[in-house]
Amino acid sequence: MGVAAAGIPERCLQLEGSRPRPAAAGGKLADLLTSGLPRLRDVPFTLAHPAAILPLVRRPLVASALVAGAVAPDLLYLDPIYRFATQGINGNFTLTLTHKLSSALWLDPLLALILLVAFTVVVQRPLLALAPAGLAARLPTPSLRVPSTAVVLWTVVSAMIGALTHVLWDSFTHYDGYFVLRYHSFFTAQVTGAWDVNRILQYVSTVGGCLVLAIWLYRWYRRVDPQSVAGEDHVPPWVRYVVLAAMVLIGLAGDVVQLSRTDLVGEAVARSVLTGVASGCLAALAWYVVLWHLFRLRRRVAAL
Repeated sequence: MGVAAAGIPERCLQLEGSRPRPAAAGGKLADLLTSGLPRLRDVPFTLAHPAAILPLVRRPLVASALVAGAVAPDLLYLDPIYRFATQGINGNFTLTLTHKLSSALWLDPLLALILLVAFTVVVQRPLLALAPAGLAARLPTPSLRVPSTAVVLWTVVSAMIGALTHVLWDSFTHYDGYFVLRYHSFFTAQVTGAWDVNRILQYVSTVGGCLVLAIWLYRWYRRVDPQSVAGEDHVPPWVRYVVLAAMVLIGLAGDVVQLSRTDLVGEAVARSVLTGVASGCLAALAWYVVLWHLFRLRRRVAAL
């Protein structure tokens, strides 16, 4: 899928036709702002993967677990998890491990469940509070109730199915994917310049996946009727604008970091820009989530 999580050698972690350069001074601020927070490592298209699970969003499967499973194999490409996976465990092998078919049956669902719990407990309420009123009224109210045994089992199955769609998709689009290696002469045939078949499939499938997601979300928004929501945790509009501005500014700073570390050659520019923007947005949202919980805790303490 896209440039999401190919494998491992330098070709995957370094942009083709480029080599790393020392970071420019302007990138130090972005490094400081994003230090220890989620940052993508040259994999800006991971979020297109959920397009593959849309036909499966029906009961008894659990939609949130399908989505978590669909992105879980790329979870190791987030800083600081990335540094721990490559330096603290077993180098690049740790990254390729999540893209093996066998891992889609145990490791990736485990990562998906961890991601799902973290989102539900830590991230869901702050994001719902940040969402515009029209969107928030269409989203389900967060609940921390203990799920039934049946729901837990279907959640695990859904996470596994989501992970399988990710691994299967990447097996056609990455140079070390199963089908690319099995039918190497076809998938590595040069179409134009440095673009071979599997590389073109990466970008075409990425754009297609993003379009499918956009259309599905638009139709979902039109189809679902808004419900009344409690405004207890909803943030004032100015907070939304501040977070949006922070996403733009830190995203631009992320671009400075990415571009300063790469020679501007061919597709390296586009990939660096996308990675920088995605990383900046993630960092801004992470700061917002932390501050939201701190202010909420402060209000609760003051009310005692």
